[in-house]
Amino acid sequence: MDGMTRQARKVGDVSVEAGRGPGQLPWYEFASQFVEGKSVLDAGCGLGEGLKILQRTAREAMGQDLDPRLARSDIMVKPLQEIPSKSFDVVTSIDVVEHVEQDENFVAELCRIARDAVFVTTPNWTITRCQWPYHLREYTPKQLESLLKPYGEVQLFKGNSSGSVVFPVRHPDAYHFGNRLRAAPFTAFMTRCVNRLLPSDSRIHGHNAALVRLG
Repeated sequence: MDGMTRQARKVGDVSVEAGRGPGQLPWYEFASQFVEGKSVLDAGCGLGEGLKILQRTAREAMGQDLDPRLARSDIMVKPLQEIPSKSFDVVTSIDVVEHVEQDENFVAELCRIARDAVFVTTPNWTITRCQWPYHLREYTPKQLESLLKPYGEVQLFKGNSSGSVVFPVRHPDAYHFGNRLRAAPFTAFMTRCVNRLLPSDSRIHGHNAALVRLG
């Protein structure tokens, strides 16, 4: 990810809401299917609005963050390293990894804490090109898959930034190839044009998601 890392503003730097808008709530709705009847930790939960959605279906749902201003009865303010191993069935992390300096360590902690699965979302660099001022880096679908693959079976999804439109990536190799064409200077324009003509479930989308079933 070295070529895609940069300086970024710190989430919560101006006010507790800064960089923590509720724009990904439909991703929490999508994730709720994976936590039904289970215990779940939402890592980097921010204001906790998404946590409320997970609590509708989960047996137990807790949030984690580092900003003391976010503390409440269902949000623990502590580093992930202080949370016991295998203490939750599922760990979710919605649009957090792009803010974290040590992304490999972050993913390792998520997978250490979870017993069964980890679900993460993040922008697709192919489309978004890391323009949001709070993001240190963004990932192509292939990079996200490679980041998570050491921990188990990875199922990729694609959708829009909010998560109101989501599709499974049924043919990962073809999707990775399309993303490479979209990112390459000589084929980017052609790929953009073709992408607009494709049905929505076959297009390159601006957001990545992945479910890791821990092995």
